[in-house]
Amino acid sequence: MRVIFIFLACLLKLSVQKSTPLDSSYIAAVVEYETNRDTDVNVQNYVNLIKDAANQNADIIVFPEMTLNRLRSRSIPVPIYGLLKTYPVPALQKDLYNDILVAISAAARENMIYVVINIQEVMNCEDAPGEECPEKKTYYFNTNVVFDREGAVIDRYRKINLFGEISRTPALKPELGIFDTDFGVRFGHFICFDLMFQVPAVQTPQKYNVTDVIFPTMWFSEMPYLTAVQIQQAYAYQLDVNFLTAGANNVRVGSAGSGIYSGKAGALISIMPGVPTTRLLVARVPKVPGEVTEPSTGPIYDDPAERDNLLLKSDPSISAHTSRLLVPGYQEFILTSGDTVCNFRINMTQTDNTLYKYRAAALNGVRTFDGVASGGTKICSVFTCTGDTIDTCAKRFEKYTPNSFAKFEELNINAFLTTPRRNEDLQVDNIAYYPVSLQPTILPLEAKDYSLNITSLFGVVDIYNYQLINTNAELYSFGIFGRVFGRDGEEPTPPWVDPELETTSTPSPGTQPTDAPGSAAVFHLTISTIILLVFTLAVLS
Repeated sequence: MRVIFIFLACLLKLSVQKSTPLDSSYIAAVVEYETNRDTDVNVQNYVNLIKDAANQNADIIVFPEMTLNRLRSRSIPVPIYGLLKTYPVPALQKDLYNDILVAISAAARENMIYVVINIQEVMNCEDAPGEECPEKKTYYFNTNVVFDREGAVIDRYRKINLFGEISRTPALKPELGIFDTDFGVRFGHFICFDLMFQVPAVQTPQKYNVTDVIFPTMWFSEMPYLTAVQIQQAYAYQLDVNFLTAGANNVRVGSAGSGIYSGKAGALISIMPGVPTTRLLVARVPKVPGEVTEPSTGPIYDDPAERDNLLLKSDPSISAHTSRLLVPGYQEFILTSGDTVCNFRINMTQTDNTLYKYRAAALNGVRTFDGVASGGTKICSVFTCTGDTIDTCAKRFEKYTPNSFAKFEELNINAFLTTPRRNEDLQVDNIAYYPVSLQPTILPLEAKDYSLNITSLFGVVDIYNYQLINTNAELYSFGIFGRVFGRDGEEPTPPWVDPELETTSTPSPGTQPTDAPGSAAVFHLTISTIILLVFTLAVLS
């Protein structure tokens, strides 16, 4: 009788710990995972991490991109339209499935937790019922696989936007990743480079009203706008979603960064390590993004010098920005690039220890993503440089030096940007604007450190007033980074140059920035636009 009582008590404990549809929150876990080529070691590590997450009452755990079975010889079939429809729990049909699927299914089942993994998937089109098969051959995909608490495979998503990955094929039939849970939350999910594109990153939450998004990634961080945690937090803010991001950790190539974010409240927990790291991050997530009612860990800070070994790329479009070198003291001016208008109010102080220079910048153009793809951008920003010229910008000094940054007693940007329009066919906006910032820790500012207010002008132009509140903050960058999806695929400016072939860092001819006096950049605007701009600035002041 006593044994039965204890057994029933254990069951009751488990049921109480699991979140339900009536709860206002759930518990999520994400993993920052150091890359390892040994698949068997990875499988065991994953199983241990799943158990650790369950012991902290997590309802769901997310693993990074390509940290499980990267070797082609260990690729996994995921017959979601075939065998898995009849036998959805690999742990109960070990003879039918790859041993990796069986192990993860068993771990999900034993620990009663949802599990999201990313794998290299193989599909032989000689035997692929229900699949899209243009040719009778073998395909390899970058794939998310989702398991429920019973260990059943309930969803599969194939990466649409590959970052190179020449041995893999983009999703043959682009399908969005969406699944429902027993705790009343519907999740969307996509992978790494997908984040930069309208489909699936913006379409998933906007078309299906998804408020919780999962993101396995092996991100290659780039200054000044696209380091990992920086853009993860900005995405959660802009789309007003809970964002569960799990990052592969390989600092030698610039891969790091994971977190759990809740809409405009920012990071519930985040990490951007500069050293080899495997770490489980756990947070209670409100079901309404941004409505955080309990204390959270927030960003995990440590010595910025630990980031010296973290490789950071530089935005190749920096030389195309219209820019102006900042000077100590108060300055107010306007920079333009095409129809992008940026009004800056800045009061900057320096000391004898200040090493970095700063530029204000505007850009309306098309950039390259490392020669893999191109995308439209609209930007108003301030960023650091290691020297006076534009070719020294979006870079760090080799070693971190305390107090080497200027301080901003005022940093206020009014960005006049084209109002996003709805693409009715895709049911998604044609532009997304992200508030970005970057500190020496390679983490963005916390939500309390800045304000962002958006005002619409006649439904044609939106004014993004982005203001620094924490005047003690040290900054690599601060601005609005916009993606204009309608210009994707156009020729980038400047053209892509492979860094291994590049012999000089001099900007491309014809792309030199406008320097002080930056107001010269205003004169290509129409008179009516100038009058409207002056009137609006007077009202805002």
